[in-house]
Amino acid sequence: MHLMPVVRPSFARLFRRFARDGAASTAIMFGLAMPVAFGLAGIAVDYSRAVAARSRLQSVGDSVAVNAARELQVARATAESVEASAKSYVASQFSDAALTTAIDQTAGTVKVVLEKDVPMTVGKVVWGGAMRVRTSSTAKLNARLPLCLLALDTKAATTLSLEKSAQMTATGCMVYSNSTNNQGLQAKDSAVITAGLICSAGGKTKTSGAKVTPDIVTDCPQMSDPLASRTVPPVGPCTAVGKVVNGGAETLQPGVYCGGLKVTNAGRATLTRGIYVIKEGPLVVDKGGSLQGTEVGIYLQGVSSNLTFEVASSISLSAPKDGPLAGLLIFDDPTGASAMADPPYPLPELTSDLWTALKGAPREHKILSDDARLLLGTIYMPQGRLIIDATKPIADKSAYTVIVVRRIDLHDGPNLVLNSDYAATDVPVPKGVGPVGQVLLTN
Repeated sequence: MHLMPVVRPSFARLFRRFARDGAASTAIMFGLAMPVAFGLAGIAVDYSRAVAARSRLQSVGDSVAVNAARELQVARATAESVEASAKSYVASQFSDAALTTAIDQTAGTVKVVLEKDVPMTVGKVVWGGAMRVRTSSTAKLNARLPLCLLALDTKAATTLSLEKSAQMTATGCMVYSNSTNNQGLQAKDSAVITAGLICSAGGKTKTSGAKVTPDIVTDCPQMSDPLASRTVPPVGPCTAVGKVVNGGAETLQPGVYCGGLKVTNAGRATLTRGIYVIKEGPLVVDKGGSLQGTEVGIYLQGVSSNLTFEVASSISLSAPKDGPLAGLLIFDDPTGASAMADPPYPLPELTSDLWTALKGAPREHKILSDDARLLLGTIYMPQGRLIIDATKPIADKSAYTVIVVRRIDLHDGPNLVLNSDYAATDVPVPKGVGPVGQVLLTN
């Protein structure tokens, strides 16, 4: 019997065969798995895109809600105008977002709902071409925030401006520029603004070295002049013409100071209680002069009635508690008169060249004093430009100071302190500059 030999494959050959068979199986499995893996990765990318879009939508919705609630209270606008402003802002941020608002003027709340379709790539198999994202934001009036500074000019650039090392400290109140110019509120160089709220009806210019707390809110609604209804005090005949306190001490009485009033050469003028009309001439304190008075109101009337408190001067004034200028420390002529052909009275130390310069100058007022720490009351210059510059704090010893001017500039190194401690004084706050709303996000 012939036996055929049994051939046994070696272990190496078996392994090579298994490897060939295994590679084929693996390739098949890999080919089947790849579309799934790529699909999951694509869905993840689409989902991340949707999450980012929702985050951006939420941020815009929060801003819209806060600004709309602030507009509702600050400007006392209608629900319709608030909604229109909200839609305009959303449209500037998104071309395809749907906005729904719910405005409750009684409760002081604004609810904003934003919705947007985020286009999908691979994820369109799951979400049908786009994912709908939705956010909701609600802002509510939470506390009362007083107005301490309003720059009224509605068009000019730098209607409210700080430069170099100027500071404005208004931690408990609101600072507001009415200008719709894209540079309506400016903080440049090393300027510092600290306030409860900083608002610009237009835009802002803020250089990298400037510090602003909180950040400037732009596109705020314009605020009407809260003191427009105040009437000027009566102006009688001249009680003094070209009055100068030149050295020494003198007590002055209320009246009409035609041709202006000047305190100079270390002169010390004390104003007794009442109203002082500075008519058609400047109010100047310089060369070590001092001006002080309690319960006094100053009305600057007519052309060339500009105020200048020079660096070497000392100023300490508080506003009347009653009468036509109650709460008003300085009231500038609302007509804005600033020039005329010739001075009607002999003006103290005013040369012809200086008079010529004054005739063509805008109505400007300057507080440059390094010792003007008590300015208690309201400074109202509806057509005037107020320039403040000093190296020491200004008005910091006042219980409150309110400034409503056409324009205001802070140069170099002053620190204008605008307190709002109304309970610390019996000098009344003029009607119209009372508290307005501080808005907080509630969700």
